[in-house]
Amino acid sequence: MNIDKHYNPAIHMRLQSFVAQRDWQGIVVYIGTLSNAQFRTAGYILGERIVGELAEKDAWALILTLVEYNPKAFLVTLLKTISKKFSEKSYHLHCEGAKAFFDCVKGNALDTQKTLLNLLPVMDSPEDIQWLFRRLEVEEGEARVPYLVRTQTMAAAYALFRTLKYADHNHDLLVRVAYFLMKREDELAFNLASFLRSYYGLEEVKGTFALHIEPYQLARIENSYEAFSQAMKFN
Repeated sequence: MNIDKHYNPAIHMRLQSFVAQRDWQGIVVYIGTLSNAQFRTAGYILGERIVGELAEKDAWALILTLVEYNPKAFLVTLLKTISKKFSEKSYHLHCEGAKAFFDCVKGNALDTQKTLLNLLPVMDSPEDIQWLFRRLEVEEGEARVPYLVRTQTMAAAYALFRTLKYADHNHDLLVRVAYFLMKREDELAFNLASFLRSYYGLEEVKGTFALHIEPYQLARIENSYEAFSQAMKFN
């Protein structure tokens, strides 16, 4: 949809009037009266403009109201705003509003998947990644791997390494992860694949690897995100 062509200032003003009163349920009632085209316009205005302009507490209150009302219509649009605000440090992962939002989406597998795929790339510490998985009730181990192998950050790389230790009995999974990382074709992924090959003895994983970890380095890398990061940046 060309949103500039279909943008409706009257809808925007009406929504703003509810926002001024913090009448979140009033917004839901109002948009429920709109035509399909008007509803899409209202969704854009709410997700791309209004939510991002609110103070964090009010933003989470509106986000939760909209997602509870119609996650199919609003979740993806709102996640774009949420991820941007997290990356800007304008929203805080552990605040009550965020917790309520995560508790709302965790009961639906597809909503949980969408949330993780959008937010993991802006989590800048392994601890935040761990917290997010726990809040969304994604169990430690193999369930987390599909998300982490797709996330191209150092924090996710370390979280993946730590997660694989819960699945180290599954040799086939370790090999698949290494090859998936190699196909990503970024330096971090290739270095991590090289590290996993050495760490788990995945001799069947073939490639030209520049990263070499000495045995005496392993203990520190296992338990130190800083040491892991330094090793993965080897060039």
